[in-house]
Amino acid sequence: MENEIITLYPSNWLYNAGVIGLLKVIAYGKGENTVEKWLNTDGTVKIERGIFKDSVDFYKNYNNSKGEKGLPLVGKNKRYPNYLQKGDELDFENYTKTLADIKKSGDPCGLCTQNFFIDLSHFDDNVKKINSRVSSNFQTIHDNLLGPSTGEFPNAFWNLSDSISICPLCSYLIIHHHIPFEDAKIRNGQIFINAPSFKIMWYLNKYTSKFLSKRNNYQLREILGISFMELAQRIFMTLGVWSIMNIEMIIIKEEYDPTKREMKREANYYSLPYETSRLLLNKDIASLIKQTKEDFILEIILNGKFDRLLELNQKILRYAMTSLSAFEDRYLSNIRNRDVRSLKNLSAILPKLYVKISSILKEG
Repeated sequence: MENEIITLYPSNWLYNAGVIGLLKVIAYGKGENTVEKWLNTDGTVKIERGIFKDSVDFYKNYNNSKGEKGLPLVGKNKRYPNYLQKGDELDFENYTKTLADIKKSGDPCGLCTQNFFIDLSHFDDNVKKINSRVSSNFQTIHDNLLGPSTGEFPNAFWNLSDSISICPLCSYLIIHHHIPFEDAKIRNGQIFINAPSFKIMWYLNKYTSKFLSKRNNYQLREILGISFMELAQRIFMTLGVWSIMNIEMIIIKEEYDPTKREMKREANYYSLPYETSRLLLNKDIASLIKQTKEDFILEIILNGKFDRLLELNQKILRYAMTSLSAFEDRYLSNIRNRDVRSLKNLSAILPKLYVKISSILKEG
């Protein structure tokens, strides 16, 4: 059983963020190479079952590295309120080890759409109690933004029901869903890039986290644009139309609600137009944009003003040859301090970029 695998398929963004969060925790404990070997080109991830026996320790160590002590899941914690009660920690650790023996049977889970369950006949009552608490229905203990308060006043939940079923595996995955968000902070919130492939999600969120750690005031479209170019250059892959059209950014914003004296959270969504995504995910186009070493070239692409590349090229050549500044251009003003050689190099790239963009657009 140790060497067997569990295959996970992309689903909704909440579930997907949980899977990516678990993978980040495992990568912290076992190294990124281990995780990246599990990611498949068909979009699935194949996780070794035995990893669950150590995953709670990895989770605690990961939290410690972020300045949080142990398992922040007990009582009125800020993310998963009352997921565990005081004194449940050791029983929960024993419970998670049973995930190595998880099986499929019965009705599908409302989050992952698979049908995982644990045969608890050989486990003590404490483990059974944890299972009953966390893996029956999706509720506020799993997420205080989206989870309903089951059994209380009527909830306007998905399809107007009380809740949805949640399997034991998802109940564990979901306590990791905050991790990719908190590793990608922007000025007014946190983000996660969702896609129909765990491999695409892994790398997009990895690159996003890396460059946001250095600067967090990018616009949303710049974040997606830069992430797409990094993916195209470093992990070259052919993405189908369905994949490109279904890459989106989830933005979680928090603000204080003075009437309730608590933090209010909301989820918003953002995506780039299909044509823009297709261009930035092209390896050659991404490479040419990077070679310009100018942020405003990406801005032109994001604006869809491709003819500006040729117009700018003419002005750059004129400026490089004459050093005249008789014309005004908000883009060109960014490069007036560059030497003539670098300007000529830039003018050699822009026509190539324009031709490549035109050829991609003509393909439809």
